[in-house]
Amino acid sequence: MQIIGADFVVCCDESFRVIKRGGICFNQQEILDVDSYLSLRKKYSQAEAIYYESCVITPALANPHIHLEFSQNEGKLRFGTFEEWLDSVIIHREELMNANLNIAIQQGIIESLQSGVGFIGAISSHGYDLESLVQSPLRVMYFNEIMGANTQALDVIFQDFLARFQNSKAKANDRFIPAIALHAPYSVHPQLLKKSLELANTHQTPLSVHFLESTAEREWLTSSRGYFKSFYERFFHNKMESFYSIKGFLESLKEIPNVYFTHVLEADSEILDIIKSQKGKIITCPRSNRLLNAKFLDFKCVLKKEIPLCLGTDGKSSNNTLSLLDELRTALFAYADIPLESLARTLLLSVTRNVFSHTNLKLGVLESGNYADFAVFKLPKMQEFLAYNLILYAKEAHHLYIGGKEVLEHLRGIQ
Repeated sequence: MQIIGADFVVCCDESFRVIKRGGICFNQQEILDVDSYLSLRKKYSQAEAIYYESCVITPALANPHIHLEFSQNEGKLRFGTFEEWLDSVIIHREELMNANLNIAIQQGIIESLQSGVGFIGAISSHGYDLESLVQSPLRVMYFNEIMGANTQALDVIFQDFLARFQNSKAKANDRFIPAIALHAPYSVHPQLLKKSLELANTHQTPLSVHFLESTAEREWLTSSRGYFKSFYERFFHNKMESFYSIKGFLESLKEIPNVYFTHVLEADSEILDIIKSQKGKIITCPRSNRLLNAKFLDFKCVLKKEIPLCLGTDGKSSNNTLSLLDELRTALFAYADIPLESLARTLLLSVTRNVFSHTNLKLGVLESGNYADFAVFKLPKMQEFLAYNLILYAKEAHHLYIGGKEVLEHLRGIQ
């Protein structure tokens, strides 16, 4: 049993409770108590205790959307428009999956941990990141991704996907959760969609999907015209029409209880209402959205609909770092029409509590019974806690506990 304390404990619960000179009592299984540091010292007098001066304790941060398999990209892919970027991915993706990829994946894991992240939603297209993630201290929701539009290759595509999914299922434990990702409605054939959803229902897995990321995608789904028409002709020598309408695609997901919709830049109010009715969550990746689409998600609209809003880094295919703290700072500056402290609190909840809403995962909130996963950030001395100060001044985590164990000291020792 241990107690850690700090100038402020930020619970990230529904009321955004902050305990001044607070503390957490915990063991390796769970949080036992959250209260003032002095009260915990009196109540659990035999427990080892540490107090972190000029620090803030939060739940370990959660990055629900990250592509570690693209961690080698630095300047090879084109940014500016979604169309330029996707063309460059098709042209260069094999170069980015070379023999040095495992080193880059390991560096991406370390970068995540250093930014206070204890949980990631890893989108895996090939399974190249599987072993590194299983062996890491991170908690992982491992989204085996499926994509394919060529009718002649559907059986091969699905069998490869199924083998990857089964391989990840064999690794499942309380820290590693196999899951399924549909790449996007423009890239998943209806037969693959049907089989994947059947698998998700059978195994009760979470689901992730890139959805309405670009104007090109919206045009394709509504009219089968524009960029994607030429995209399939140029790269796959295939004349195609969209498999789905926007509403038709959403309708196919209505029986899945835990769907993470990523990007959603081009959704109107009606589409957001459908996502809300299905208890979906929305993940926004501001730096990726700026680099590929010169646009940010309409926060106010999503918040007004009371859809759980989450924040992710995407991968280095469309970002310059994997630091979730960098992503938080970008969002803090991007949304100038929302009062600063209100926005900062919304952002902190988007990387803690909101990620786990409508799930049975005991994460994202500092409360008794939840996993003992929390981050400690060293900040300038403050008389009161202001969320924007954490986002502005925390460049890395001072300490990170996952399953009641401090994990950054070990990393520092091997670097």
